[in-house]
Amino acid sequence: MNALRLKLWIALAFVLMIVAIPGVIASHALKVVRAQYSRAEASSQSLSAYQRLAVLGYTLHQERAVDPAAFQRDIKLYVDGVRSHVLNTERYINAEIRLISETPLQRTKRASRIEEELHQRENLQKIGTSLEKSLRGQPDTVWEDLVFEAIKNEERESREFQRGSIDTFSSVSDTLSLTLTFVGICGLLALIWVQLQIIRPLGNLWRGTKAMADGRYDERVDVLGTTEFRTIADSFNTMAGRVGDAARTMQQTNEELERAVGRRTLELAASNRSLERANRLRQQFLADASHELRTPLSIMRSEAEITLRDRAANVADLRSGLDRVVRLSALMGEMIEDMLKVARAEEPMLHVSIEPVDVVAAVRGCIDDFHRLVEADNGSIVLVRSPPELFIEGDKTRFDQVIRIVVDNAVCYSEKAPQIEVAICEDEGQALITIADKGDGISPEDIPHLFQRFRRGSRRAGSGEGLGLSIARSITETLGGTIGLESKLQEGTTVSIRLPLLPGPVPTDGNNQ
Repeated sequence: MNALRLKLWIALAFVLMIVAIPGVIASHALKVVRAQYSRAEASSQSLSAYQRLAVLGYTLHQERAVDPAAFQRDIKLYVDGVRSHVLNTERYINAEIRLISETPLQRTKRASRIEEELHQRENLQKIGTSLEKSLRGQPDTVWEDLVFEAIKNEERESREFQRGSIDTFSSVSDTLSLTLTFVGICGLLALIWVQLQIIRPLGNLWRGTKAMADGRYDERVDVLGTTEFRTIADSFNTMAGRVGDAARTMQQTNEELERAVGRRTLELAASNRSLERANRLRQQFLADASHELRTPLSIMRSEAEITLRDRAANVADLRSGLDRVVRLSALMGEMIEDMLKVARAEEPMLHVSIEPVDVVAAVRGCIDDFHRLVEADNGSIVLVRSPPELFIEGDKTRFDQVIRIVVDNAVCYSEKAPQIEVAICEDEGQALITIADKGDGISPEDIPHLFQRFRRGSRRAGSGEGLGLSIARSITETLGGTIGLESKLQEGTTVSIRLPLLPGPVPTDGNNQ
């Protein structure tokens, strides 16, 4: 790294020299031109002051010739005006002397210029004195010769300053052009060297780091430039290989973690839904128990109270009252057993095993279970349409329970030989399972109540408690899906089950069939 540091310091010094030399030359040129310009401006001001003084003198002599009496009356005012013009001109001459002393000139030349300005200042005092005498009536024309001489001197100085500024600027421009040409050639050679030895290797390193930031760990940096850059490029390529291996390992770990978190999230969501439903079931169970048991309990209490109040009741009356109490007790037992069946039937999702489930394989298994039963009734059950496989995330045992409930209803509630058709497809990110039969159908007024507990269609026969569809809906909602039903009398019924598809890649281990 010491060699590279030395090269960089040399390059930096060269760049500073390239920037500094034209700057120094330009600064010196500006300083000289600014001084020449200031002296020319001061000379122009002095020239203007002398011209105004000459105009003032001639104007006052003309007024004295036109109206001597008025002129004599205001003579003091005119003399004060002349003195004021002399003072202003003297200030301009003093400014020129100061500028000459500040300008970088040879000592003899500076002394000569200052002596000339001092001589002009003495002549200015003579001009003022001569003009005052002339205004007071004393014949004196010296001021005219001195004024015109001063004007000529100032004009000459102004032209000299302007010509000197132009010459100085021209010489500085030539020097600057030669310097810039030399510096430009040297700068071009330095730029070529920097491009080959520094910029190009740095560009390769920048592209390599950008590729690594974008996740392209397989790209490598070309080994170019000085020894230091070659060493850096080799180290970078080694680092990129190790980072790529670590990134691939981390990606695999993240994917496994995401799948595990997804499964756990689904399990927690299912458990939450089950807990919410269990709470609703508990409240509904208490409400049902209160409602259903109130009437028989009231009757039993009335029978007992009437029997106790009738002191003259015979054995037959007592036996009749006790018989009614026994019948009502048996009815209450049956009602309590039914409600417990509902509570147990709608609770199973509190403890589930969430895993990928192949809907097609599960439905085929359920159809195989019902084949012999349906064929015994001279009916048929077929899978008319399905993809090769379609995965959801849920509990296979509970999903099979839903399918069996729906198919069992189609078989049991049909006066004719059951004709059942099952179809499976993917619809808007969900698995859609439709089970259609050509049975008796359901009346429109019964359809809204079929998924309620203890409700069956009014035209249906059988001894079930009316819990099947209620249980199927409970399981489907716990799995995050929906179940619906359409039916027409004498045409048949179609049940549609929708469940969300498995997010992410489809498992290939075959253990979830």
